[in-house]
Amino acid sequence: MDNTLKKLLEQIDSLALRSVMLEPGDIPGLGEALKNLEAMEQLSVEAQDHRLISVVGAMKEYLEKVILGEELDLSPFEKGISQLQEITRNILAGTGSDKQIASLLSSLGCEKPTPHPAPTKAQTNEKKQVEKSPQEPNATEGGSKGNKKDREQEPRAQLRQEDREIIADFVTESLENLGTIEVKVMDLEQDPTDLETINAIFRPFHTIKGVSGFLNFTKINHLAHISENLLDRARNGSLHMDAEMVDLVLESADTLKKMIESVHASLETESPKEGPTDIGPLIARIEHCIKQAEGLDKKPLGEILLSKGAVSEKDVKSALETQKQEKGRKIGEILVEENKVAPKEVVSALREQKRFSGPVALSVKIDTRKLDSVVDMVGELAIAQSILRQNEVIRTSRDRNLDRISSQLSQITSELQRTAMALRMEPIKNTFQKMLRLVRDLAKKAGKEVQLVMSGEDTEIDRNMVEEIYEPMVHMIRNSVDHGLETPQEREKAGKPRRGSIFLRAYHKGGDIVIEIEDDGKGLDREKILEKAVANGLVKQGQKLTDAEINNLIFHPGFSTAEKITDISGRGVGMDVVKSKIVETLKGRLDVHSTPGKGTTVTIRLPLTLAIMDGMVISVSRQRYIIPTLNIQESFKPRETDYHTLNDKGEMMLVRNKLVPLIRLDRLFNHNGNMSEDKPERPPWERLVVVVENQERKLCLLIDELLGKEEVVIKSLGGWLKNVKGIAGGAIMGDGRVGLILDIGGILNIAFGEQ
Repeated sequence: MDNTLKKLLEQIDSLALRSVMLEPGDIPGLGEALKNLEAMEQLSVEAQDHRLISVVGAMKEYLEKVILGEELDLSPFEKGISQLQEITRNILAGTGSDKQIASLLSSLGCEKPTPHPAPTKAQTNEKKQVEKSPQEPNATEGGSKGNKKDREQEPRAQLRQEDREIIADFVTESLENLGTIEVKVMDLEQDPTDLETINAIFRPFHTIKGVSGFLNFTKINHLAHISENLLDRARNGSLHMDAEMVDLVLESADTLKKMIESVHASLETESPKEGPTDIGPLIARIEHCIKQAEGLDKKPLGEILLSKGAVSEKDVKSALETQKQEKGRKIGEILVEENKVAPKEVVSALREQKRFSGPVALSVKIDTRKLDSVVDMVGELAIAQSILRQNEVIRTSRDRNLDRISSQLSQITSELQRTAMALRMEPIKNTFQKMLRLVRDLAKKAGKEVQLVMSGEDTEIDRNMVEEIYEPMVHMIRNSVDHGLETPQEREKAGKPRRGSIFLRAYHKGGDIVIEIEDDGKGLDREKILEKAVANGLVKQGQKLTDAEINNLIFHPGFSTAEKITDISGRGVGMDVVKSKIVETLKGRLDVHSTPGKGTTVTIRLPLTLAIMDGMVISVSRQRYIIPTLNIQESFKPRETDYHTLNDKGEMMLVRNKLVPLIRLDRLFNHNGNMSEDKPERPPWERLVVVVENQERKLCLLIDELLGKEEVVIKSLGGWLKNVKGIAGGAIMGDGRVGLILDIGGILNIAFGEQ
């Protein structure tokens, strides 16, 4: 304990030196002083001295008020440092005075160690009891250290009724605070940048830390303190809360709850105990997160001073050598003490370092309707610019300056389109994080142990899709927990871990965003699905279906294989909604793969955006269509030997030694009326072929001409034309005419006879 107090005294001396240069407006300097106090607070906890914990806590709170501008006078703080030095030396000498501590707390505007309870009466009774006890040996110089330790623990062993009441109040209040934390953490998952929510979580941790330190619950105090530090850095903007940190906060709350419940359970039968919970690994993870965030992109102070010409390279190297020998000392302090640099230069460099430390990017919430309007206007600008470029006067002009301006306008418009497109995108992280609480709640209701493993949270998706994708994901997660994963007992019998896993992934592939929801459960029972489908009249008795066709039966309205209805699922409502949203609303695709005994994977493929698209403009019977370039593999003029038919009906084209189905777009869209006896339909080898691909399926499209590549803004066709098969939408072309965008997935479904 004496060594800890000596270390604390060194920290106080260091702070005393720094305080000489402090000013109310010197935020970097005040921040360094605050870190100093946090280190002192930790040493006070290790020393297990509630008096020092109270004093250092009060000084820290006063300094926070100065930083926030609530206090402008630093003299009480400077005076407090001087008094704290004296108090610590007196405690080391065994002559600490409570009156001295009360005086310091009063000068800092804290009459008593709020929010700590003040068990003055209990302390007085204990003191009297110790004084009256004839059995207690005298504290002589020859007394063993073990006896001293026993005496320090004696108040805990001889708890009086007043002390039990204080601890009981602490337990009740702490459990209420932890309940608040649990609720607010779920809000934080949805918006990790919400300062109000962070403050609402910070306050309960701060209260638990203060009271537990006063009551000498060191493990509870230590964990609450480090959790408070994490949240404090999030409050002042030096650390950005992400999913990992939110999970750490929740885990800290759960661990504190476990220890406080242990205190409550042992209160009536013996001296209160925090239980055998090992908090070391959790504290290490929190400290790692804090250090990672603090060290992110921070430019070294010595490098900044060197670049400003304030010190020489030799001075910096010398200071670094000193720092290696005297760990814990700041390079700025060393340079100031050695008169190598003025204190003001160090303060200036610290301010610059703060600018380099990667502040959290500010964001502004914008109404999506306004954003859509901006994207539409940018699209109209692109159309106007394209029409301008195709103007006969500009195309035939020999004015180089006009060509240069036209080309520059084209580049600016393209960049503006890309920027507008980026504005529509947002990470899928927020949607994924909402699933964490959902899985927790569902697992609890179903009596199962489930962990959710997420990857690709930073994958960006069109913000207009975010709300649309949420409901389908909820239904699929619910099905995975209720139908897919087994109970812990069933998993153990099957040789699996008790805890089931759901894997949530997102990534970009081939111009699409892919979302996978996989579980390691029992997989789909295809026999049961087929049996239910026959009973419901969806499939005829004896009809043969492929595994994929059987899997897709689960998307029929009202279909469910559940033997009983629960409040989670079993009514047959949900998976048809999933298909409707994914396929019809979002123009995506849904695939289910399942292996009995190993699990099921549902794969959702969605277009990257619903707004702007690169397309290849083609001509078919003098009508123009747009093929999304992401679907195009190649185009060529076929030879007569490349053309083949199957039973004089199905047409195929030989592409790289493989036969690929051929679709005539003029026949698909009924353009045959444009043909006449004078101009009969041309054979395939006199026309062009475009090879397209979607979902690993290939198709050859027979066209008349390739007119060029163009970036277009996708327009809805409205209610009358939205259900036309093979057409995804429309676009205004560069010359002002309308072109229809082909739905390659829909055309492939037609070609392969799928609905």
